[in-house]
Amino acid sequence: MAVTVRRVEAADLEYLREHEARPELGLVDELFAAQEAGDLIFAVAIDDGTPVGTAVLDLKSEEIPPELRNMWVYPHARRRGAGRALSSWLEDQAREANYDAVFLAVDPNNEKAVPLYVSLEYHPTGEHIFVEEHTEQQVEEGVEASTHYAIYKKSLTAR
Repeated sequence: MAVTVRRVEAADLEYLREHEARPELGLVDELFAAQEAGDLIFAVAIDDGTPVGTAVLDLKSEEIPPELRNMWVYPHARRRGAGRALSSWLEDQAREANYDAVFLAVDPNNEKAVPLYVSLEYHPTGEHIFVEEHTEQQVEEGVEASTHYAIYKKSLTAR
């Protein structure tokens, strides 16, 4: 897989809507509007001209700016580098915006995401964000979602 990453464009929206993990939330349109307002960067991973995943760098996160969030790689494209490409590209965007670290919050019961983030050199800070309502499903069906998300940090200054 030769994945490239770029900002989501208006021409991508129809395809992304059709492949949303939870279409009832309307996140594609919400995230695109926030990108247009300058609050975040909404990235899309492309393989052979087709989107295979998305992620966000939230520049206005109240808890942990800038925050890598809403990473979603389509099931058929998983384990082929799209998640790594998305995170790397968004980390480069954070560096260009003069941030020295990127944060993320993840359900500690998310058995797929936690190992990925650790392999990408995100380290637990020991801090948590309590979750009252889960707007994103971070755990596999049948696994109970946690009442908090663990915060991880990646330094952008270490090379």
